[in-house]
Amino acid sequence: MQIIQEDLYPFAIFVSGILLTFVIARILHNLLIKYTSAKILEEPKLKTTYLFIEKLFIASIILIGVASTTFTAFPGTRGIAVSLLVAAGFISIVIGLAAQSTLSNLVSGILIAIAQPFSIGDAVVFRNEFCFAEDIKLTHTTLRTWDNRRLMIPNSLFQSEVVTNYTAVDSTMLVPLFVQISYESDLEKARQIMVDIARRHPDFMPIGDLPKVHVMDFAESGVNLRLLSRAKDQPTAFEMARELLRQIKKEFDASSIEIPYPRRYLVPSKRLEEQINRIADDLEAFTEGKYCQTE
Repeated sequence: MQIIQEDLYPFAIFVSGILLTFVIARILHNLLIKYTSAKILEEPKLKTTYLFIEKLFIASIILIGVASTTFTAFPGTRGIAVSLLVAAGFISIVIGLAAQSTLSNLVSGILIAIAQPFSIGDAVVFRNEFCFAEDIKLTHTTLRTWDNRRLMIPNSLFQSEVVTNYTAVDSTMLVPLFVQISYESDLEKARQIMVDIARRHPDFMPIGDLPKVHVMDFAESGVNLRLLSRAKDQPTAFEMARELLRQIKKEFDASSIEIPYPRRYLVPSKRLEEQINRIADDLEAFTEGKYCQTE
């Protein structure tokens, strides 16, 4: 019985140490949340850095606690640890090759937290996907797409990929709208309607001479116009553009301004035109003759 108790004693120490480690980690995590929350309110730009350092600190505490508990409960593992340190040259190569991707992601995560090419909550475009940066973890970043999907991106990819950040420096965004009107429509009236609609929109942010309409091109079927407006951020700009198009179409219809469809004008050769005229004359003469016979 005593032998069994002696055998179970190291396991009891190990389990107790692991539980104590996670309890301490949990307490420190809650304290850090309170501390970082206050700091984030003072410096919102450092939110990403604070949260990343918090994750790194807690992970270090857990790693140290687990290692200490293991060496205390099972003293024999110290010899293994020493042997591993002696063979560090070979082991470092093996670990380096095996964990190259993980270490790369970890280092990239640290660089993202420090350099902050984007922060948590930023609106970004990654590989043609419009997303919001939801979380930056030790090895990967979570991006939430506009349709509520989650992209789990290894941090190392951000070192070689271009990320469009709509929020950095200035979150406001120009809202360009392209509309075509027919050549027969009143150009100046169409321009004034577009400017008035944009100016009345509740999300419009005045700046300079905006809103403004430019004549961009003379196309096959009509005149291409561009309305340039401004919104507070990219999501607002998207919704604003859709609503402006709806209102412009409605007002154009009420003002008899035509948004044209593709048209083609056929110009016959002189010989073909003469033949068509001859056929038309023959049909007219035949019709007149028929009517005369009927009378």
